[in-house]
Amino acid sequence: MKRLKIVNADQGVIHEYENTKRKLLICNANIYFNKQCQQKGFTPNYAKIRVPGNTPATISTTKKARQLRIKEELKFLHKKKQYLNEKLYQIRLKLANLWGNNWQYIQNTLDSKLHIIMQGKYQNLNLKIQKLAKE
Repeated sequence: MKRLKIVNADQGVIHEYENTKRKLLICNANIYFNKQCQQKGFTPNYAKIRVPGNTPATISTTKKARQLRIKEELKFLHKKKQYLNEKLYQIRLKLANLWGNNWQYIQNTLDSKLHIIMQGKYQNLNLKIQKLAKE
């Protein structure tokens, strides 16, 4: 597909739309990864917490702390997703008013570009899940 080149004073808003949409899609991918880890009982590297000791109480505390860390991360990601959705909605309305009928073409071009980027992101996340499954 040919690359879309827009030379206009309004191209900054288009880049803002593209960046916000990319952030939203990455946020969705991170939510997917964390939910998969939560469902399968895996602990991602960012949630590995160590409590000194080897008693049953410390093992239980460590497990609960790891689960709590994933839950808190999911809460944060959902709030971020809500914010990005609202921001994207406002930008989309502005662009639809500025570009009229051409906006649909521009949006489809940007979405196809972002779709290719996100395929790589999801492949990477699935590899991480497979790696955690082996551990």
